[in-house]
Amino acid sequence: MKKIIKYIGILIIIVIIILPILYINNRVGICEKNIEKDVRTQRNLDDSWEVSKSTNKNISALIFYDNEQSKSNYSIYVNKKGLSFGYFFRGGGSTYLENKGIVEYQIEGFQEKTYISMNKDKISRVEIDKGNNIKVINIESTKPFALVLDKDAIAIRFYDINDNIIKPIYQKL
Repeated sequence: MKKIIKYIGILIIIVIIILPILYINNRVGICEKNIEKDVRTQRNLDDSWEVSKSTNKNISALIFYDNEQSKSNYSIYVNKKGLSFGYFFRGGGSTYLENKGIVEYQIEGFQEKTYISMNKDKISRVEIDKGNNIKVINIESTKPFALVLDKDAIAIRFYDINDNIIKPIYQKL
């Protein structure tokens, strides 16, 4: 019994030593459910601001905006490959290009497609061609949006309320 207590004690000490090392080496991030809270805290965003977010196992994209949709802020978090836990801030800021249209972010090291927009083009739907089928995502044309789409999408088309195709603005991150 004393050996078991001794081994448990040693294990606890090892964990206490390893966790701070992982954190210092930027290997412990934010869990998915706390990303929105982290952005609001880091960017000092008011709780009255609305958010549109999209998350998969690798990327989380969020766009925050006030009631008038005159002020906005976006953030992108990534789940690093390898020995890491949680999501890490990758990029963000005020929404200059996002006010002009749909921004497609290609994040280095990731194959997913990330789209963020204040939706000034009044996008109402997205068609995602996956080769053997087309998936349709309806979007509220009066609201900003964030979308993270899996890497298996062959073609992605954004349609405004008049069924015109709107092309995204490409950005590397």
